[in-house]
Amino acid sequence: QIIRWRPMGDDHGSDSFEWDLFLLAGNPGVHKEGLMAGSANIHPDNMFNSPDGIGFDEAGRLWIQTDGDYSNEKQFAGMGNNQMLCADPASGEVRRFLTGPVACEITGLTFTPDWRTLLVGVQHPGEEGAPSHFPDGGTAIPRSAVLRITRDDGGIIGA
Repeated sequence: QIIRWRPMGDDHGSDSFEWDLFLLAGNPGVHKEGLMAGSANIHPDNMFNSPDGIGFDEAGRLWIQTDGDYSNEKQFAGMGNNQMLCADPASGEVRRFLTGPVACEITGLTFTPDWRTLLVGVQHPGEEGAPSHFPDGGTAIPRSAVLRITRDDGGIIGA
C-alpha cells in the first residue's frame, strides 16, 4: 500500500496531519473483491504487488518500484515480473512504465537535472537460478545493471 500524508493546513511545521490510502496493490485478476484485489485504481493492466521504492519528479508524478513475488502463481497469477509504474497523485491514475527481467528487483531512480534522462537499477536478475539472461541474452550469467532511459523525441520522461 501507499499512504499519502498531508500536514494540517499545508504547514510542514505542523505537528498533525491528515492521511488517505492512495493505493492498495493487489490482483483483481484473481481476487474480484476485497483487499487482495487492490484499490479502485488497480486493474489488470497495472496490477502489482510489494511496492518497495518511490520517488517524485518535478511535475509531481509518483514513480513506484516493486520487489515482490514474481512467481505468476496462485494469488500472484498474471502479475509478471517486478516493475516500475508512474502514478498521478491528483487523479489516482497508475500506469506501468517498465517491467524487469525474471527474478529481479527494480530499485533506485534518479533523473538528470533537465528531467530528460531517467536512471533505474535492475538488481539481481536471475536470482536463485531463475531463467534470466539479462542484459546480454544467450547463456550469459545475469548481472545487475543501471538502465539509462530517454525518449526518442528527447522530451521529459513521464510527460
